[in-house]
Amino acid sequence: MEDFKLVGSSNAPLFFLERVRMEEFKLYSVSDEYIEYLRKVFPNVYSNKETTRIHTRKYVGIVLCLENYHYYIPMSSPKETDYQIAGENKVIKKSIVPIIRIVVKNSKGQRELKGTLRISHMIPVPPSELQLYDIESEQDDTYKDLVQNEMIFIRKNQNKILANAKLLYKQKAENDLSAGYVKSALEYKTLEKLCRDFVSER
Repeated sequence: MEDFKLVGSSNAPLFFLERVRMEEFKLYSVSDEYIEYLRKVFPNVYSNKETTRIHTRKYVGIVLCLENYHYYIPMSSPKETDYQIAGENKVIKKSIVPIIRIVVKNSKGQRELKGTLRISHMIPVPPSELQLYDIESEQDDTYKDLVQNEMIFIRKNQNKILANAKLLYKQKAENDLSAGYVKSALEYKTLEKLCRDFVSER
C-alpha cells in the first residue's frame, strides 16, 4: 500500500493527487452535487446541508492521497459524545483511530475542543468536485479564528492523522472487525467505484 500524503493541489490526473509539501496544505470543500450523488447509496456520508448552512463553507476538510484517490476527511463540530464525565468534571475524550479530536489551549491555558476530523467518514473525491476553501474570504471572524486554530492543530498532528487513516482503510479493506469502530466506517472500496462512475458519467 502506498504511503499517505496530505496534499494541497487539485491540478492532478483523474484520481491521483500529486504529492506536495505540507506547507502548501489547504482546506477544501466538496461540491453539493457529488455529496448528494454519494448519499443516494450511503446516506451516512456527511451532508453539505445546502438549505441550512450558515457559513460560506459547505463541507470543509483535509485531503490525502490514498490508493491513487483523493481522500477527503470531513471536519465536524464538537458533539456531546466527544466528552466524558470524570468525577464532577466533563472532560474531552482522547482521540481514537476513526476520530481525531482537535484540542487547543485557550488564553487561560485550558484545553478546548474545537472540532473533530471524522476519518471513519472519509470519502474519495474527483479533483473536479474539490474546491479550495479561501479562509481569508470568510466574513464570520469567529468562525475564521476557529478554522485557523483547527489548521494549526492539524499541521502539528499530520503524522497521527495519516497513520490513523492508513490503519482504518486497511482494516476496512480486510474486513477486520476486531476493532468495533471498523463496522461503522464507510465502505471505502464501494465509494471508490462510485467515484469512478461519477466521473465516467460526466
